Amino acid sequence: MSGPVAESDPAAWQKQFTINLTTAYLTTRALLPALRANGGAIVYFASAAAIPGGAVAGMAAYAAAKSGVVALMRAVAADEKKHKVRANAVAPTSIRTAANIQSMGEQQNYVEREEVAATVCYLCSSDASAVSGQVVRLG
Repeated sequence: MSGPVAESDPAAWQKQFTINLTTAYLTTRALLPALRANGGAIVYFASAAAIPGGAVAGMAAYAAAKSGVVALMRAVAADEKKHKVRANAVAPTSIRTAANIQSMGEQQNYVEREEVAATVCYLCSSDASAVSGQVVRLG
């Protein structure tokens, strides 16, 4: 991540925004014409670091970028409601992956990939047709 703000590198800060927020914006912008034509659902990947109570020490750029993803999701949910396009976000703590285990160890309270996938599938389903503009925290 980027470390504490006082010691952070502006290039690393910008990289976190490009990876986490700009890509979400560009993907949304590219897909909206098709979604507007047919209705549909967008599920953004935020992070527990972007919502109250999420740990952010040493992760200022990442947390700020993921907070931007949440703000983008809320704006899209409000703007696209008239087109029957829903937008929500999942905000997991750390997901159990080999890379996360290698960098953080086994002591973390990981969210299983299957839990994330099931939540995304629900948010995209007709069972969640009334759900939009929400952040689902996992973990």
